[in-house]
Parts: sequence; C-alpha cells; structure tokens
Amino acid sequence: MKYFFAAFLFCSTVWITACDRGNSAPPVLEHKRYDLTGAGQCDTSTNKGVNVSIAYVQLKDDSKAARAINDSMRQLSIGSIVSWLDSATVASNPDAQTDISKAASLFAADYEAIMKDMDKLGGCWELKTRVDTVYTGSNAITVKFETYAYTGGAHPNSNLAFYTFDRETGRTLALNDIVSDTTALLGVVEKAFRKQQDLLPQYNLEERGYFLRDGQFFLPANVGLGRNGLIFYYNPYEIAAYAVGPIEVTVPYEQLNGILRGDW
Repeated sequence: MKYFFAAFLFCSTVWITACDRGNSAPPVLEHKRYDLTGAGQCDTSTNKGVNVSIAYVQLKDDSKAARAINDSMRQLSIGSIVSWLDSATVASNPDAQTDISKAASLFAADYEAIMKDMDKLGGCWELKTRVDTVYTGSNAITVKFETYAYTGGAHPNSNLAFYTFDRETGRTLALNDIVSDTTALLGVVEKAFRKQQDLLPQYNLEERGYFLRDGQFFLPANVGLGRNGLIFYYNPYEIAAYAVGPIEVTVPYEQLNGILRGDW
C-alpha cells in the first residue's frame, strides 16, 4: 500500500515568527538537485517510464545547527520518494531511507512491476519535489516543500508543507514553541479564512461544502513564516474538495499580538 506524502508531512509541520536573535546574517544557501537517469526514464513517444526530480537547499555553514538543518532537509527530500514505496519494499531495502538514488530506483522498479500486470494503463509516472526558502533571517529559516506526483489515476496529487528551523540549535519548532494561546489563534485564522473565501460570519461552513472536524473549524497542518505574517496553508482535500484547490491565508503579525509567545 502506498502512503501519500502528505501523511508523512503532517506530523512534522512547524511554526515560527519573525524576530531577530542568534546569527547576525541570513544564511548562504546551496541548491542541490537529483534527477533519475537511465533507460527507465519517461519516453514521451511511447508514454512509458518514470521521471523523478528532487531539488532542495542546503546551508553553506559548518556549524552544528546548520548540519542538523541540512540533515533534516535532505532526509525530508528522500522521504518524498520513500513515502510512495510499499512498506515491505522499504523494509527489505533500508538504505533507501538515506540514499536518494536508491529510493528513486525502487520507485522506478515499482512502476515496472505494476506495468507488467496492468500494461494497458500506460502513462508515465512522475514524482517531483521542489524545496525553497520562504523566509531566511538571523534567527530562523523557513522552507517549503512542494511535491507533485502522478502514478496513474484521474489526476495527479500535489502537496505543500512548511518547515521552520531554529538557526541557533537546528531544532524544528512546533506550534507550542511559538503560540501561547491556540484558542485565540483559531478565532483569528477563521476570521481571515472567511474573508479570503468571501464567507459571511453567519454562513455554516459545512453547508457551504467545507470539511470540518467534529463540526468545528481547525488550523491547517502547515503554517509557515512569511514576510508579512504567518501563512496558513490548507492542501487539497484538507478542508475542501480537490476541485477547490489549495487555500492559503496570511495573518499579519500585528493581528497576533498576545497570541505569540514573548520569546518570539
């Protein structure tokens, strides 16, 4: 059974705010890229094969914190492939969890195995991950992982996740590290969400086609630091149907006074 990358990412999402501490200069970044090569690549003339492309960033810094951040981003990049592999395959090939080339080769092998049984389906498989910075500052770096995958079916899957790292420690920050009042935060985000979606306060969201949790509005799995405020990002299917697409709401920092912890 395959597991969509969103499930992997949901348990790792992080938050941070834009205050200055720690390092005095923005980090210098180095861009890395991996592309699957060989005979198994997608051939547009036959519409068969596999494309795998992973592009991510690394900090050009040899500090302990930078090494921890780089290890996390590299591991998450490999995970964007591994999450599509069968669990038995991963268990039999543990090196795929640390070797991006091995993970991509297993993804291609999975395609070949399925095509032997279901050749009439045709079509190339594609897996593409792009990692870039949303915010780089003296105290933190926030990156977004955008993953696009097509492995047959009616439409491709896409997912975006934010990860924010403390530049002093290399630690991934969680919501409770940043926010002292999640109840107040929820109210602020719902108000911004309704404004962005052109929904009056009296409208019932479920009756309007939105997905709620136990009938209640909820924060998305992904929140990232932006230049002008915190970005709240709902992936397709998270709060609305696929046809609606992703929903992105930015709440200005001045609206979060008393909600963010004083340390930030």
